[in-house]
Amino acid sequence: MATRFEVAAYIESDGEEKVSSAKPEQNFNDLGPKVTVWNVKTDKGAWWVVEGEGVPMNLYPQGAYFFSSDEAYSFHMGLMARLLTREAHDPELVFRSMSFGSTRFVGVRRKLHVASEALATITEPEHAQGVGLTCREVLIQLGREILLDREVSAEEETPKNADFKNRARLSLERLASGRENAEVRDATRRLADGAWTFACHVTHSPSSTRQDATVCITMTAAVVSLFEQLLEKVDQGEGVATCPSCKSRQVNVIDRQIAADKPKETILSCSYCGWSEVIEVDRPAPIGLDVKRCEGSSGSKRRKKTKRVSKK
Repeated sequence: MATRFEVAAYIESDGEEKVSSAKPEQNFNDLGPKVTVWNVKTDKGAWWVVEGEGVPMNLYPQGAYFFSSDEAYSFHMGLMARLLTREAHDPELVFRSMSFGSTRFVGVRRKLHVASEALATITEPEHAQGVGLTCREVLIQLGREILLDREVSAEEETPKNADFKNRARLSLERLASGRENAEVRDATRRLADGAWTFACHVTHSPSSTRQDATVCITMTAAVVSLFEQLLEKVDQGEGVATCPSCKSRQVNVIDRQIAADKPKETILSCSYCGWSEVIEVDRPAPIGLDVKRCEGSSGSKRRKKTKRVSKK
């Protein structure tokens, strides 16, 4: 679920309206994903803003077209279903998604787009060198995403954050393990090493050109896309928890108790974007009530469970 500030920023992004209030009007989950419809008032009118898990944010005018949050939700989900169906069967859109990214590495893709936009202004070698430097930063950030420190075995030394080559190598040992994946593992490693080496060359070469910068971006984008596909394959097979907001794998299980008179909670929390959701609540028994024990539960108290986050 988005925050009030994110919803307000979305409305105000064109600079034409100022949000005076924004509050969640209604939540839906009848079609699977959790979706929230916000009631937003501005200095020029009123809007319904629809957003949720894996659902793009969009706004709809209140009054003449969409009288209720339910109408806005129904229209939005129908529209998104049609768009997703069209994309799934359009080869051009599928290719564009592979080339320009999914929502898994949002920060990585943002920097990659910055490098692509800089191509139009390259007139001097220094400009091309700047693109090479940005591509290096993209690969360094990618290395932190594809290999979390907790995934490094005790026998291996954890690579430094800027050591992209070794982080990619260790990541591939998990993402493409086994004899049957030897070819894809070797090809991806060589492409990753080559992209890093060429990005360093473009960064430091005094004769770098616009064409060099274009090749550098192409190689870097290919490496990012490869790791996105490999992670998607492994996560689907292993059921790895991913953040429904930003798709990061930096999701942790945290036990907390806000106050002594409040129940203990277990939450899933994303350390990348800040998303969190309660997955379990342990409520203390009322005073004077003898809590029955479940057979075979080792004497543990029964817990009231809320809906768990689906794992991809």
